[in-house]
Amino acid sequence: KQWYQRRVRGETAFYRSLFVYHCYVLLYRFLYPMEVASGIGFGGDWQYLTHWNAMIQLCYYLTCGIVTMVTLPQQYSSTLIRDYIFSVVVLPLSLFVALMYWGLYSIDPALVVSPTAVYTETAWFNHMKHTFIIVWTIAELIIIPRPPGNPRRISPILFSGCYLVWVHVIYWTDGHWVYPILEKLSLVYRGVFCVSIMGLYQVLYWVGCVVGGRVHGDTIERGKQFTV
Repeated sequence: KQWYQRRVRGETAFYRSLFVYHCYVLLYRFLYPMEVASGIGFGGDWQYLTHWNAMIQLCYYLTCGIVTMVTLPQQYSSTLIRDYIFSVVVLPLSLFVALMYWGLYSIDPALVVSPTAVYTETAWFNHMKHTFIIVWTIAELIIIPRPPGNPRRISPILFSGCYLVWVHVIYWTDGHWVYPILEKLSLVYRGVFCVSIMGLYQVLYWVGCVVGGRVHGDTIERGKQFTV
């Protein structure tokens, strides 16, 4: 029981810290919004996957901090929803945002950032949005024990597909692509790109399943002692 109580205190501190971190990210963006010559347009900040990621993680870490504090050892199974959201959304989304942003940025910054966009943010803040999120999610994957996800789930593909549909809705509404790379692709290559995006997101989910299972196999068995 002492082992479980120490784990709960550690998890609570971890989740509280990351909740404050994402509060700062969103507050900074609210105080210093990105300015585009043509205007942000339909959807506002919700056009961008980075904003989706920040909002999802803000709600996730707030909820996790509360759930961890009120969950008793006999109610260990109540964290199943938390584990599902982390494995399907939080982990693959954070990895995806970082890999896609810096991958395309390294090729040509104009593929992810509109040339007309005016930023008031610092390079440090840009790393808070697009780099450090990898550190926090991998840290949670290693620190917080949870059962490995089911590799047969298709929900990761459905989630990434929903965002791609949203990107097209914005284009049909405002006549502009959220990400400049989509404007440079033909219809066929755009379709291939979207399918590749969903495939990459699913692969990142599988990676999380494999790594989580290998890291926490023994810890999960130990934690089951408190569910009886």
